[in-house]
Amino acid sequence: MTQDTLLVCVLCRFSEVRPNGETTPGQALFDQLKQRLAESDLKTINLRPVRCMGACSHACTAAFMAPNKLIFILSQLSPTDSVPDLLEFSRQYIATSNGKVPHAERPATVKQNIHAVLPPLPTHP
Repeated sequence: MTQDTLLVCVLCRFSEVRPNGETTPGQALFDQLKQRLAESDLKTINLRPVRCMGACSHACTAAFMAPNKLIFILSQLSPTDSVPDLLEFSRQYIATSNGKVPHAERPATVKQNIHAVLPPLPTHP
């Protein structure tokens, strides 16, 4: 069994200006996903916060990855509206052996917000 992982940049924000103590949109996206995953039957996805994914001008950013699977990097995600589609794509991604979710079956957020699709990382014996 592979470990499917959903990375979310918790530092992502839409502008440089942020009042002190305000939650970043990236942190809000992570928190919403964490809550919804806890309430769902999706127990096999590993949700992990990351401190930067280098796509600051395309906030909010998330990535799906697993050994021997395509890596999907998504950007310009809404911290609230994208959550249901990210959960649906999590189900689809987990169900594949290679990460190749057919384009026609992907949720709208995924289709519209793909920043990059990368080949699987090489595995070494």
